[in-house]
Amino acid sequence: MAYGICRIQKLKAGSVGRSAKHTSRRYDTPNADPDKQHIRIIGEPDSPNIPDLETLVRQHIGEQTIRKNAVLAVEFLLTASPEYFRPDDPARAGYYQQQRLEDFQQSACQWLVNRYGDRIVRAELHLDESTPHIHAYMVPLDERGKLNCRALLGGSRYRLSELQDDFAQAMATLGLERGIKGSKAKHTEISKYYAAINSAPDVSLNVSSMQQLVADRQRAIRDSAQMERTAKALALQVERSKQRIQELERIAKEQAQQALLWQKKYQNLANEVRDIPLEQVAYELGLDPDPKDKHKWQHENHIINITGSKFYDWQHLKGGGGAIDLVMHVNGCNFNQAVAWLNDRLGESATLEAATYKTREIIQTEQPHPFIPPTPNADKWQQVKTYLTRERRLPSSLVDQLHQQGLVYADDNQNAVFTRRDLDGQTITGATLRGTAGADNTFKGLVQGSKRSKGWFHFQKGGQSSDPIVRAVLVESPIDAMSFAVLDRTDSRKTIYISTDGAGQVPLEFLQQLPNKSVIVAYDNDTSGNLMTLNVMEPLPNCVRKLPKAKDWNEELKNMFNSTQQQQRAVEGKQSQGFSR
Repeated sequence: MAYGICRIQKLKAGSVGRSAKHTSRRYDTPNADPDKQHIRIIGEPDSPNIPDLETLVRQHIGEQTIRKNAVLAVEFLLTASPEYFRPDDPARAGYYQQQRLEDFQQSACQWLVNRYGDRIVRAELHLDESTPHIHAYMVPLDERGKLNCRALLGGSRYRLSELQDDFAQAMATLGLERGIKGSKAKHTEISKYYAAINSAPDVSLNVSSMQQLVADRQRAIRDSAQMERTAKALALQVERSKQRIQELERIAKEQAQQALLWQKKYQNLANEVRDIPLEQVAYELGLDPDPKDKHKWQHENHIINITGSKFYDWQHLKGGGGAIDLVMHVNGCNFNQAVAWLNDRLGESATLEAATYKTREIIQTEQPHPFIPPTPNADKWQQVKTYLTRERRLPSSLVDQLHQQGLVYADDNQNAVFTRRDLDGQTITGATLRGTAGADNTFKGLVQGSKRSKGWFHFQKGGQSSDPIVRAVLVESPIDAMSFAVLDRTDSRKTIYISTDGAGQVPLEFLQQLPNKSVIVAYDNDTSGNLMTLNVMEPLPNCVRKLPKAKDWNEELKNMFNSTQQQQRAVEGKQSQGFSR
């Protein structure tokens, strides 16, 4: 468990200068590594023309009268427990993961700026000790511009607790937690805390300290019990949604398998791909190397730290990876302009390497939108069934059978949802939608995340349940598949009816294994249907084409139904005439 740490020290006259000498390493710091430099992340870098910290603080205060014991500045020490910066080896002093450092620095600085604005006159990032930490200085001016530390920080335990709450909330996105709220342990000032983290631990505890620790422990146990009760309540909700969770787990497993296959397939290629050295790009961008830090490049608008293929701009609190990102950041341009700039400066070959590197990064980090089946709405099903049986003239028995199998159902928008699966029927790959609400609804669509070439709407008819499939019918839409099955009642062979969703892919490997002339291509009787037929018959030369007399097979079904009704009315008319005689 890693904690975010925020400590403050109120500085009066004389204390500001001493604190600044320590943070700028003008005092000897035995535990600091002299080969590592601190980084100025807020405020201008030190130079002969830049005033020292105390002068800077007094300039910020202005000409107002200052009390003798007034707090001129507040020093913040912001850090995190070692297991955040180095989760794999917390005891390894001086080591940290670069990305975690950048995330912490950005969140901490953003918190300072959001809470105190331009009252923050300086902030330093120290990397030369066991754990990275930030020293920041705030001039406590109230809303009227008057020096008033009590108005900003107060003197009560509640105000300090509120400060800790606010900092913890800002750090929560990093996975950092707040210490036990309401603990009776005394607040540690920066000077004492700083001495503690750089000295050997004190194993002696007095009775009062032990009582405080026991109280905190008991409080944590009570909190844990409450969390356990909450977890049990959530478990009941999870149980009610078990089917949904299982579906999402299946999706996650499938994506993980696909990611593993991709990794194995392209590992050799990925190892060969290299980006343009960012130092070379920085040079072309007009940045100059820092003679004291080989990783730092800067000019008046940027202070950029480069580590391998990653960079971070301390002045703008923004980072990225790769040559294209760096050009976009410094030049303030878009992707296309960055590519053109690289080609102009470094040539086509280097630019292609940078673009390939960026593409690989996108492939490795971005995930496609997963398919999540629309939630069935039982209250809307009757309207959808009425549309299919009355307007489309499909028999209720077939509609009910497919509904029971989960192959057609209603969603919240009263769309008919046709489930798409692989041919084994084990994996749901998507869903096709057909609008049914209102008059003359022509809406057709594919649910987001559906894999069009990996599955189809299909069902089987004829033969015994144990019989193998010996015949296949290809049509354009799910409703055409159902319509053809009704019209195809004379054939008793076990047949699979497949909707290829317009010009979609067909399962060639499966179809090529069926007997000769047992694949029926039954696309619409129009130009697009003719083109689709030609595309399918090229790899399947032994298939047979069937054309509807109408535009499609549902129109054919409705025409047959209307003709039957007309004949029945004619017969009934003749019978009534005979009786009238």
